[in-house]
Order: sequence, then structure tokens, then C-alpha cells
Amino acid sequence: MITKKIWKKIYKSNKHGAITGAALIAIAIIQIPGGMKKAAEVICIGQTSNKIWRTENNHSEANMLAVQRCNGLR
Repeated sequence: MITKKIWKKIYKSNKHGAITGAALIAIAIIQIPGGMKKAAEVICIGQTSNKIWRTENNHSEANMLAVQRCNGLR
């Protein structure tokens, strides 16, 4: 069992631990939408690039066109 003395020592050494933990959780949650968007773009670029490469057999052109299409430029 942890005695009162040990609890006081733990609390004294880490009194802002709960606030720090909550802040880190909030930051992680805020990053989720951006991460999902970027992941969808990467998947789109990979699939589109593969489709273009099958028809044209040119890697650099396929990659450039895929990026343009997935970013909505064309």
C-alpha cells in the first residue's frame, strides 16, 4: 500500500501532471482531422498514380498528374 507520505511526495513532485496530460490529450485530438485528410490524400495519390502509370508507363509524369488530380488542381 502507498502511504500518505508517499502520496504527498508524488503530488509535490508532479503537481501539474494532470494539466499537462489533459493538454497533451487535447493536442492529440486536435491533430486527428488533419491527419485523416493527409492520409486520404496519400491514398488517393497512390491509387491515381498507379492507374496513370498503367496507361502511360512514365513514373514521373504519373506522379505529377496524380498529385495535381488529388489536390484538385485539375
